Amino acid sequence: MSDAAPVLQAPIESVIRQSADVWTLWLKAYFPYHAGQSIAIFFPNDVKKRYYSLCSSPTETGHLAITVKLDPAQALAPLFSRLKNGDTVRIEGPFGKFTLPEAMQGPFYFLAGGSGIAPFRSMIKYLFDTGVPAQTWLFHSTKTSQALIFRPEIKEWLQAHPTFHYVPTVTGPPDGDWAFETGRIGGELLRRHQVQSGGHFFLCGPADFVKDMELLLHAALQVPAGHIRREQW
Repeated sequence: MSDAAPVLQAPIESVIRQSADVWTLWLKAYFPYHAGQSIAIFFPNDVKKRYYSLCSSPTETGHLAITVKLDPAQALAPLFSRLKNGDTVRIEGPFGKFTLPEAMQGPFYFLAGGSGIAPFRSMIKYLFDTGVPAQTWLFHSTKTSQALIFRPEIKEWLQAHPTFHYVPTVTGPPDGDWAFETGRIGGELLRRHQVQSGGHFFLCGPADFVKDMELLLHAALQVPAGHIRREQW
C-alpha cells in the first residue's frame, strides 16, 4: 500500500438497513486495501471526518462498503437518513493494521461485539474467495438476536463452506425460539466449541468488550499475545 492515501469522490450504490440502528453503505469506488482496514469518509453537509472499517472484501473489486451504527441523538443520524443512491461522499484510505496474517494458516477465530463484526465480514469473505482452507470461527455477541447483522449471508457461508463455524450469543433476554448461545462470551463457551489456543484471534467491538476478550484469552486459554489482533472504539 502507498503511504499517501487515495482521496476519491464515491457515488452511493445502495443503503441497506441491517437492523434497527445499523446500516451498510455500498459505494461505487475502489482502491487496493487489505481485508480489515478502514476508510475515512465525509458525509454531505457534515464537516467531521469519520472512520469506519470496511466490511467489503478486497475481492469485491469495483465496490467498497462500510457498516454504520447510528445513535439517534448524534448529529450524523439526520444527515445519514437523507442519503440516497447516487449521492456522492468523499473517502480516503485505506488505513490501519488490523489485517489477516501474511501466512494464512488457521484456525482463525473472530470475536465480535455488536457492529464490531463489520471488518470480520471483510476478512472472512476474503478467506473464502481466495480459497484459504483453514477452519474459521465467528463468535458474535449482541444484546438481542435482531442485532445479529449479516445473518442471511452467514447462512449462505455455512452451507457453502464446511470449514466455517458461526456461534451467535445474546446477552439480553432471548427470543422464544432462540436455540443458540446466551450470555457473554466466556471461557466455558469457547471451550465448548473446542477453541484452540494456537489459532489466530481477532477482537473487534467496544473498548470494554475488546479488553475483556483479551484478558479472557490470556487467562482461560493461555493464548500467546502475538496471536491476538484487536480493533476497538
